[in-house]
Amino acid sequence: MDRGTEAKVKHMNQPLLALDEKLAQEIATAVTSAMRETFSVEVVPGPYEVGEGMVSLVGDVSGVIGMVQSHLEGTLTLCLTFETVRDILPAVIGKSVSITHEMAVDAVGEITNMIFGQIKSALGQRGYQLKLGIPCVVTGKGHFVSQFHRGRYMIVPFHIDGQLFQVYVALHAPAPKIL
Repeated sequence: MDRGTEAKVKHMNQPLLALDEKLAQEIATAVTSAMRETFSVEVVPGPYEVGEGMVSLVGDVSGVIGMVQSHLEGTLTLCLTFETVRDILPAVIGKSVSITHEMAVDAVGEITNMIFGQIKSALGQRGYQLKLGIPCVVTGKGHFVSQFHRGRYMIVPFHIDGQLFQVYVALHAPAPKIL
């Protein structure tokens, strides 16, 4: 078997990512670490929820990243309120600076990238070869982020000074292609 074929077989035989306690812990570790290192705040993860079907998250600013594995696709979403972003940003830019909409969007894009980069790294150590897309940020007071898929999802809630924000992972295994 040549190297190219060997790499394809190895890639095809990797385990599918499971929405389980281990993934919830990796998400919690990534979020708490990124928030502590970036904003000097402590966040508290809540109990995770796993379900199936369509879900709508409500927030004011959400970072979204697509992810792909050989036989799996999905999205990772960080959903926060403007109030939460406004409260944590002064640790980085100073208390005397007024937080603008653009600052909030930039901050959520950066923290989304940091969090999901850490999750990807943790999953890589377990043998998962995930590819993450470029993060995008969705904004609008009380907006909905709806995932239109029939796959499974996991929501991990976090609390910071009494405010709730969530990390959402949606996974879907597409039907095999018939040649």
